[in-house]
Amino acid sequence: DAYAGEMVYHDGDLDEMRMCHGDYKKKLAWLGPGKKRRMIHRYLETFAKKVTVSPQSISSLSYAFSLYKLSEDKAAQILSDLCLAMPEKTASTGKLLFFGNHILKSPEARAKLEPIREMLASSYRDDVGISGEDIVDKSQKAMGEAAYREAVTKAGKDQTSLTPGWEVLGLTKEDAQRIWDEEEESGFVSSMEAKYSRAKLKYNDKGQRLDELGDVKPGQEDLDGNDDGSEVEASSSGAYECGQCGFTMFVAPGREKKFFGPGFKCPECGAAKDQFVGKNVEDQ
Repeated sequence: DAYAGEMVYHDGDLDEMRMCHGDYKKKLAWLGPGKKRRMIHRYLETFAKKVTVSPQSISSLSYAFSLYKLSEDKAAQILSDLCLAMPEKTASTGKLLFFGNHILKSPEARAKLEPIREMLASSYRDDVGISGEDIVDKSQKAMGEAAYREAVTKAGKDQTSLTPGWEVLGLTKEDAQRIWDEEEESGFVSSMEAKYSRAKLKYNDKGQRLDELGDVKPGQEDLDGNDDGSEVEASSSGAYECGQCGFTMFVAPGREKKFFGPGFKCPECGAAKDQFVGKNVEDQ
């Protein structure tokens, strides 16, 4: 755990990652022949849980594979074995599938990732009007778009041309330009800025949103105090995306209120439910 935690802590600093890896190879010699496998499995589990998708994290994981001297086929097999061993962790396995597909280039290596895709697809029910395979594909695309959106806002308000990183994330130039234009129009406000600006909104003890004068805003009169006042934009397709990390989930029609109940948090990054936005997947 200490090894995995330190490697993740130094994510993006390749020199520190190299030194950390070298130190722990010596410290963990007592693990014996299975040392390498146990180290990389624990690292990948922690990496998938704590590191968000970004051009930097793709580069870091690729570098980690090189520290272990893994061929593409071997890296793909390790990813597949690990993901299949934790079928209940769909958020982490979805991220590892994304990383694998954007780091590994050979058709043979990518073919070894297919069992992960199949497992994820089988975990979705068919009552949302879309197949499990399509859900996985759209979730993977949404993950890349959310990562690029975050990269764009992180680049700051003074940028005047397309932010680098879209190719690494597997986006087309057209999609990257669309995202960049949308963020430019909104002033390049990051998800964290948006989150904390929302936190300044005022609510009464029934969870009803108030205006600047302290009066209940229109449309809030029917709230009975059993919710926290935040709302989730409706989605005709049942798809909802976290605006903070890009995690996408699919909710059966009619179950939205129960699903996004009080205290709901993103299973991937812990963001509040007001970070989730309904997505019409047929438009993607």
